[in-house]
Amino acid sequence: MVVPTDNIQSGQVLAEEVRDINGRLLLSKGHTIEAKHIRIFKIWGISEVNLVGADRHDDTSDPLMDPAMIEQKKSVETLFCQMDLEHPAVKEIYRIAVQFRCKHNIVVENDNLPVENQSIPRQDREKDFLKKLQKKNIILPELPSVAFELEKVIENPMSSAEHIAQVVSTSPSLTAVLLKIVNSAFYSLPSKISTVSHAVSLIGVKEISVLVLGISVLSIFKKLPKVTIDMHSFLRHSLVCGILSRIFAAHKNVPQTEQLFVSGLLHDLGRLILYIYFPEESRNVLARSRNRNKLLYKEEKDYLGCDHAQLGMQLMKQWKLPLILKNNVLYHHKPSEAQQSVPATIVHLADIIVNSLGIGSSGEKFIPPLDYNAWENLEFSPSSFETIIGQATHQFQALESILHTGRYDE
Repeated sequence: MVVPTDNIQSGQVLAEEVRDINGRLLLSKGHTIEAKHIRIFKIWGISEVNLVGADRHDDTSDPLMDPAMIEQKKSVETLFCQMDLEHPAVKEIYRIAVQFRCKHNIVVENDNLPVENQSIPRQDREKDFLKKLQKKNIILPELPSVAFELEKVIENPMSSAEHIAQVVSTSPSLTAVLLKIVNSAFYSLPSKISTVSHAVSLIGVKEISVLVLGISVLSIFKKLPKVTIDMHSFLRHSLVCGILSRIFAAHKNVPQTEQLFVSGLLHDLGRLILYIYFPEESRNVLARSRNRNKLLYKEEKDYLGCDHAQLGMQLMKQWKLPLILKNNVLYHHKPSEAQQSVPATIVHLADIIVNSLGIGSSGEKFIPPLDYNAWENLEFSPSSFETIIGQATHQFQALESILHTGRYDE
């Protein structure tokens, strides 16, 4: 019987072997589980295991009978109006969302967005909005130079961990944040890492480089001017989505999990372009979405002629980011149309879950609908959601402090 990692008890016996993201055997079939094994499973993101003769914990009491839960259930249900609550995955996400919001006292509201509750006429769309973006001649944010220098070093086959460390170390604050992440629950390494070169040797060249890219992008976010939406709330949403994407990737044995972390971090990048350079249009789209009870990304398409995923793609092209990142950002609302559907579906699923939990917001009030075809192709078990979400929120608590730090892009 498949059992969530949080429900495993010492003395139980494995019915199937357990392997990590790289295929390394963690514990063989028939082995008796000890407390140290449970800790290892959690460190490596194992959300569930198959045990001999085990039954899932059956709690006959319905937690939704609690008065607070009943009230929360009613309010959360309105957010799922675009979803089929009878679908197994959606049903489980909804159940967890109700309990999570009740436990953390997260109320359903309009995210405190300064949008007037009035009817706003549709924008004249004689010209395509993407062309308008290009003709506006705006100066889009640039990636810190350290990201480009690091890319050059990585492309050199003669480069070593020490060479990479030298580039990263040109930014003391970037080094400090990187080491803070490496020593957090994000990796759960057994001993403290004090140097970048040591981190590279343990985690890997590509993984560290993508992580540096993610940190560099955060530095761009932090320097942006005050916009229509609360930036801290936006960053919370983005960071949890990145963490969840990384854990889902590990669970599916998708290589280079840090690429999924950065994909989740950047998935709503296009909205920042809207909020900063087109504030009036942004307010109009937000108001129309609220007034018409319509999904924000669909209202973007209807009102502007394109959505934030397409705008994010434009910026990522300018930055010359890897194709897989562009794929995941562009298709995070319709992953079944992506050439590489599995990673795009992972970001899609993470975005849905983070929106349902109410951890931060990028402006969307309603829960984006699940792409059912992409979900079927992912072949994922909804029973693992609760454990994975628990791991993600634990890692987020360890990383959230980086949202309050200063610049790290010298």
